[in-house]
Amino acid sequence: MNYKKLTMLPVVLLVICMIYLLFLIATNDLALDIDLKGGTQIIAEYDRQISETELKNILKQYDANIRTARGVTTYTIFIEFDASINSEDVLKTLKQNGYDFKDYSVQTIGPSLGEAFLQQAVFVLLLSFVFMAFTVFFIFKVPLPSFYLVLNVFADLVETLVFSQILGIKLSLATFAALLVLIGYSVDDNILLTSRVLKSEGNLEEKIKSSFKTGITMIGTALVALLALFIISASVVIDQIASVLVIGLLIDLLNSWVLNVGLLKWYLERRK
Repeated sequence: MNYKKLTMLPVVLLVICMIYLLFLIATNDLALDIDLKGGTQIIAEYDRQISETELKNILKQYDANIRTARGVTTYTIFIEFDASINSEDVLKTLKQNGYDFKDYSVQTIGPSLGEAFLQQAVFVLLLSFVFMAFTVFFIFKVPLPSFYLVLNVFADLVETLVFSQILGIKLSLATFAALLVLIGYSVDDNILLTSRVLKSEGNLEEKIKSSFKTGITMIGTALVALLALFIISASVVIDQIASVLVIGLLIDLLNSWVLNVGLLKWYLERRK
């Protein structure tokens, strides 16, 4: 397949994801976790597995969101509901239906505080992206290849966020942390590719193949570590971070080795 046509695939995907993300923002439909939208969360330990559907039916009057995670010897249950609801009423309802949790904690975050956390997290992510872009342009001092690299990182962030929302991973402080880490991963392999293509001597295809072998090894190693972390972890926060990074690294494979490679080839052909 002609590489120019192939390059259009990630471009089309980016446009679709941007439209979908703008739609979610405009309609206020972004799935936010409790630390960004506010609410009350009960975290309880139980000695046996509990059906999430059963708990949802029991707490139907509170419109509660239920999540469970398996630990080494126990199960952890996360019950989230609106901050206006008294947590004691929820615990009383659970006790009446046979769920008397002895070991639990209650956390409440007001809507205004959650909104403040969201604004701060967005600001930090944007600031990190701007500093990254400035550093890339400063290092390469070549406008178009630098722009391609920054575009690739932007595509990774947007598409990872959209696919996370589609897969039901709520936006939280943990997922923002994962997106910040993703900037580093994305810049790393793209700087490797761009540096070898622009500054190394030799055949273009050979330089791309050499960069691909190194890049795929780096990403493959990270994916194995993240998948292992996702499988053995009993922490919801760690699960969120690992899940977002796995999605981001898989998307980066497409953007780095199809989008960025195609744009660099086009740039070098025009320069010749």
